[in-house]
Amino acid sequence: MKESSEKNCVDSQLWHACVGGMVQMPPVNSNVFYFPQGHAEHALSSVDFSMLPKVPALILCRVDAVKYLSDLETDEVFAKIRLVPIGNNNDRDLDDAVKGRSSLSEASNKPTSFAKTLTQSDANNEGGFLVPRYCAETIFPRLDYAADPQWGAGGVGLGVGWGEEEEEEEERG
Repeated sequence: MKESSEKNCVDSQLWHACVGGMVQMPPVNSNVFYFPQGHAEHALSSVDFSMLPKVPALILCRVDAVKYLSDLETDEVFAKIRLVPIGNNNDRDLDDAVKGRSSLSEASNKPTSFAKTLTQSDANNEGGFLVPRYCAETIFPRLDYAADPQWGAGGVGLGVGWGEEEEEEEERG
């Protein structure tokens, strides 16, 4: 099934926030190694390399494109990386590639984010949501306590008003 990649493309910063800080993606135009046997181990069907001429253990490639995607049904995030093989991959080329690794960092593009698994106490907190002080101070803009708020205090609970609609439907039905 081939689905339109436009529908499941995800903003790079949102994608990185979803996968967490431990994931690093290679920048476009950087050199990486492709491992054919490792790729084959994750294929849906088994791959028999014995019929092919010598398959190298690794292939030096240049990253041509990176697409940040999500599955439309499960919201699972993943990436597609387009690789272009470089040269003939002899040992000298591989050594030079390792020495000349790209020093570009995506750290400046990664958003500051905070993830929290909601607990029962979060649900019973009258609509409030607690975050650690460090996160509040580093992620959100500072509050100006001297300024008058543009809105009134209070809010709407997710369950407020639903009981009234149910009662009206029961009276009609």
